[in-house]
Amino acid sequence: MAYRTAKRRLGYEIAIRPMAESDLDQLHQLSIGVGWPHRPEDWRLVIGLGHGIVACDAIGRVLGSAMWWPFGERFATVGMVITSPRLQAQGAGRELMEMIFAQTGTRDLRLNSTKAGYRLYRSLGFEPIGRIFQHQGKALPPSDPVAAPPGLRPVFPGDLDALVALDSSAYGADRRPALTALLPVSAGTLMEREGEVVGFALCRPFGRGHVVGPIVAEDDAMAIALFSQHAQAHQGDFLRVDTAQEQGAFGAFLESCGLTIFDTVTPMIRGRAHGPDSAARIYGLVNQALG
Repeated sequence: MAYRTAKRRLGYEIAIRPMAESDLDQLHQLSIGVGWPHRPEDWRLVIGLGHGIVACDAIGRVLGSAMWWPFGERFATVGMVITSPRLQAQGAGRELMEMIFAQTGTRDLRLNSTKAGYRLYRSLGFEPIGRIFQHQGKALPPSDPVAAPPGLRPVFPGDLDALVALDSSAYGADRRPALTALLPVSAGTLMEREGEVVGFALCRPFGRGHVVGPIVAEDDAMAIALFSQHAQAHQGDFLRVDTAQEQGAFGAFLESCGLTIFDTVTPMIRGRAHGPDSAARIYGLVNQALG
């Protein structure tokens, strides 16, 4: 059942209703239409973890989407906000976002804005807090190889609780549902110190190849050691990392491995900013929707 019927746009009415997995094929086509690399499997992951709405025309064609993901009672991320080119100038994005606000209530919100969406999000009360650099390319051997340091080992299923705790301290919110879903489809490396997990990185299929994220580490050197294991495993393959690290050794190492900066997006918040409460930091995003 539709939540409501929106204003008539381009001569026809648009119905906004809850997103369903049966929309997956049309959502995939919608994202292809705006140049996003998401596979149906990538859509299935985010649909399973969050809440979404779609805008449809009178014959059921999906022309717009928006999603949100709760991480606790006080915080959520927003993403997969897409409108077809026919509706982009008609205010459909604002209407979808207002519906998201109604669902998220008083939660603090975070999203990553493309250049096309920036003015809309500013007008809706979001404030920029930096930049996200989308590094990607065919993975190459680094010019200065990194030896595996002591304490580096593979991630095992029994590590989930430790990963969730570390990720929560680095991200500022509990992302257990996301990590629980990611672990079975990811290869992971982690860093231990005196029996305590102090860093980790997960690598999974995404888009045109694989993405390494999240990457949680205390400093550039640890992030490089964690990432390098996956770069070596995927030499010659397409690899991607989304990072908020402006400059420094980590970004330079990504470039040396063939992952040049393809694009940037702007992280934005509406409400209180949630950040790290430990030495660990987020060096690599899960993806631009989940943070």
